[in-house]
Amino acid sequence: MNRGHPMGVPVSSTGMGKTGADFETALILLEQPSRSVSVEDATRIAHDIFGMTGVVSRLPGERDRNFRLRTTQGGDYVLKIAHCAEQPEMLDLQDSVLRYLRVKDPTLAVPELLAPSVPQAVWRDGAGEGRIVRMVTFLPGTPLGNRPATVPLCTSIGGMLGRLDQALAGFDHPAQSHALLWNLRNAAYMRNFIRYFPTGAQRALASGALAAFEQQVQPVMATLPAQVIHNDFNVHNILCSDQVIEGVIDFGDVIRAPRVQDLAIAASYMMGSGTQPLEQFMAILSGYCQTVALTRAELACLPAMMGARLVMSLGISSWRASRNPADTEYITRNQAIAWQGLSRLEALQDTLRDRMLTFAAA
Repeated sequence: MNRGHPMGVPVSSTGMGKTGADFETALILLEQPSRSVSVEDATRIAHDIFGMTGVVSRLPGERDRNFRLRTTQGGDYVLKIAHCAEQPEMLDLQDSVLRYLRVKDPTLAVPELLAPSVPQAVWRDGAGEGRIVRMVTFLPGTPLGNRPATVPLCTSIGGMLGRLDQALAGFDHPAQSHALLWNLRNAAYMRNFIRYFPTGAQRALASGALAAFEQQVQPVMATLPAQVIHNDFNVHNILCSDQVIEGVIDFGDVIRAPRVQDLAIAASYMMGSGTQPLEQFMAILSGYCQTVALTRAELACLPAMMGARLVMSLGISSWRASRNPADTEYITRNQAIAWQGLSRLEALQDTLRDRMLTFAAA
């Protein structure tokens, strides 16, 4: 059945994780620009809600308005002021994941959630809208996007993601299966975004990747082992040194989904980074499987999942940039990597398929 859509084009709900109406709600949320918050407001919020003072500076963010707080006592924190349309249960899901990880594996380098000093951590902005406020520890390190993705670094990425997924395997939350734009179950919906790609070659490349996903993954997706996953292991959310991962940030897209989806997302970004895409892919896969033993079915789905994620990254960011031109640079920051990754993935698809068969048999 075709449904109407905020962009005015008919869409198919085939393969979508939730109903078309739920998906459209997620689209509308992303389409609403988050109202700005001044540094002065952020300074007052940190003091009034968390009892903390210090030097406040802006940090980037997609839905939240984020600020770094360097306290007078020497600690560094991130103040997160939610979008006014963000649902409280979604934020509770993210917070619950961080609390759970802190107990399950305290050695994982993820942000620690701070408790507010007041009963309700809500700030009313200039329009009178209540916005939930949170504070987490600031993790040091250089984003992977500012470093070359070497083979040893990819092994470390896979290892960290495997540990994270292993720790989250027992996690459960009422909102874990929420409608999320960035869920690979929604990949079929991306055919409506291909028209935003400027060249015929790009549109053909994206269409081929979606066809592979629909043929190889969609029929078996519901049977794959599922759990709550990070779901956004991209180069901006991974902090590292030259050879190892030092931290993981941004749990804003956590969701219950096939666990191999987490690996596909991480590997898709590595496919577009560095000069050894095949070696980098095998390194991240080997690192992950040191902790998590993937099934043959999961391995078979991995390359097509990677392609679908790259199309989603390109499609959603192109659509969003067309509606929020002031934020175009931030919204499209991953596009160069994604196009290179998609091109490399197409060129290596036969080799990757053979490697998956060999890896599964080992």
